[in-house]
This record gives sequence, C-alpha cells and structure tokens, in this order.
Amino acid sequence: MNTPTFDPRQIRAIVSDLDDTLVDEAGKLTPYTVQVLKRCIARGIHVIPASGRTQTSLAPYAEQIGVDCPYIACNGAQLISPDHQVLEEAAMEPELAKDIVRYLQARDIYVQVYRGEYFYYAEECAPSQKYKHASGMKGQAVGDLLGFIDYPVPKVLAVTDPVIVQQVMPEIRKQFAGQAEFTMSKPFFIEAISCGVSKGNMLSRLSQRLHLTPDNTLVFGDSLNDISMIQFSRHGVAMGNARAETKAAAAYVCGPNTEDGLARFLEQYVLNPLEKEENS
Repeated sequence: MNTPTFDPRQIRAIVSDLDDTLVDEAGKLTPYTVQVLKRCIARGIHVIPASGRTQTSLAPYAEQIGVDCPYIACNGAQLISPDHQVLEEAAMEPELAKDIVRYLQARDIYVQVYRGEYFYYAEECAPSQKYKHASGMKGQAVGDLLGFIDYPVPKVLAVTDPVIVQQVMPEIRKQFAGQAEFTMSKPFFIEAISCGVSKGNMLSRLSQRLHLTPDNTLVFGDSLNDISMIQFSRHGVAMGNARAETKAAAAYVCGPNTEDGLARFLEQYVLNPLEKEENS
C-alpha cells in the first residue's frame, strides 16, 4: 500500500460504502469500527455512508454510527437526511423500469424493484428470501411484476450467477444506453438506476451542501459502484478485498473488511497523528 500523503488536519469527511467495506463478513459493524467512526465524528469529521442499499436498509447502520449529516443510498439515487428521510430521489419512470424488468425476465433472471420500506418481486424464491435476511427489508411477492410497476422506481436489482452477470452486463448497457446506468455492488448483482445517477455524482452534489472538496474527503469502497465516488476524492481508498478495477481507481489500498481495514486505516493515518500532535 502506498503511504498516505494527505494532511490529517485537513480531513473533513469520510465517505464509505457499506457491504464488503464498512461491515464485516456477517454484515455487521464491529464495535471497533463504530468506536473509530464515533471518534472521527467527535472531531467534527463527517461520516457519510454511501451504499447501493435503499434508505430503509441503510438507516439502521447510520443510526448505529451516529451519522450527523445527509448520506447516500440506492447507488446515488437517494440522498437521505440525518433523521433518515429522503431529501432527494432520482427515480426511473415506470415504463423504463418495466422495459428493464422485461429484459431481465426474458432471460430467466430474478429481478426486484423498490418502494419505501418494501422490495417487490414476482414469486417467493431463494433470492428473495436471502435478500430479506441480508437487507432487513420487507419483501412482497406480487405475481405480475410488470403489471405492478406503476410508479417511479429508484432501483431495479437482478440477482443471478456471476458468470451470467458478466455476460449480461455489456449487453444490457448497450440495450439501454442513454436511458439507464448499470452497475454492481456484488458479483451476483445487476443494478439499474436512472441515467446520470451514481454515488460519485451524488457525492459531488452533497459536497456543495457540506463544503467538501476532493482534498478534504476520504472515500472507501470495494466494488464497481464505488469507483465514481473514489474518483471524486484525491484520497480514494480501496479495500484489500476490492475488485481489481476499484483498486486501480484508488490512491491507496487498506486492509480487507474482514479485518476492520477501514477503521484501522483511519486510526493509523487520521486519528493517531492528530492525537500525537495534540499531546506533543
């Protein structure tokens, strides 16, 4: 790992992906990570979760950390207030969401859409049950998913074998070029959001609210949907378990999420130098 060259006194925000970045392999925030993040907040440093998860699924983690500023959900399609209300949302029109769902269903791929506290899908199956457990969200089978979609959709999520994801991703991007963005937070996900939406774009918008700059913001991530926000910062940090593309986009690489890599990086390169300076 390159030794960080930033001045810890300049850091005003820590922006972090959730799954495979901030949480451990069980999807939990470790006590050590929570302690480190709370120490950062106590110093006036904003801690900003930025996840593919929707507001409902992400809010409990923000609450546990004690987030005191807006944060990013749904791959940048939602900006959430500190009291967990949707401040901004860039949702797809129903017809576009239907077209994407139809495209995926025609390839026998499980697909779901979101609204409020719920995610919706055609029939109960292993992916829907697994997602309920992992996300903490309420799920509901609606039978005819295409007929059900009559509202703006913040995100369409498909779950399938990683090999199929690699096959479908370039095809679906070509099919809906200029209409929607497609990314992934896990190897078995295909995630569709409105055209122009990304974590990086929402972070850029949020930076204007919080007076953040590429120089005073640390960004952490592991997957393709994190690259845009890692590129926002001059101090992007990829996790040790990150995809090769994400590591290539980052200035630094820290330890893996299974070893509290983010928290250890913050303690070593932000908190410890600040405390040492204060005690000298």
